[in-house]
Amino acid sequence: MTPPGDASSGATGSPSGVSQIILRVTDLKRSVEFWSHVVGLGVEMEAPPFAFLDGGAIGLTLNQVEELPADQSLTEIVFEFEDVSGEYFDMSARGVPFEVDLRPVTSDGNRDLLAAHFRDPDGHLASVTGWVDRFG
Repeated sequence: MTPPGDASSGATGSPSGVSQIILRVTDLKRSVEFWSHVVGLGVEMEAPPFAFLDGGAIGLTLNQVEELPADQSLTEIVFEFEDVSGEYFDMSARGVPFEVDLRPVTSDGNRDLLAAHFRDPDGHLASVTGWVDRFG
């Protein structure tokens, strides 16, 4: 989930690496305040229910949810792809058990961030993402 102003991405077919760690939170404003003012991370963009923070090589994304589920992962590893649609279909064909189809999760006004997530055999949550132009 490279911030909207950053055009860097990996080669098609392989992620550019782990781009984000997502934390599920119940109060986005409180969590942004904590992570930015108390911990000292810069706020790159807020697009509720998300806030993107500068975590250095790997960004920290806060995602507001109604309640924190006791039986699910509260963290998520995010892999970014230049061609997220193509990679989503390739990974599906290889047997990656996506729980949610590729869909827009946020926008910077000009582009949509598409994402789909899956769990590994131990239940860890991971997702594939990529920015696509809205007008094209």
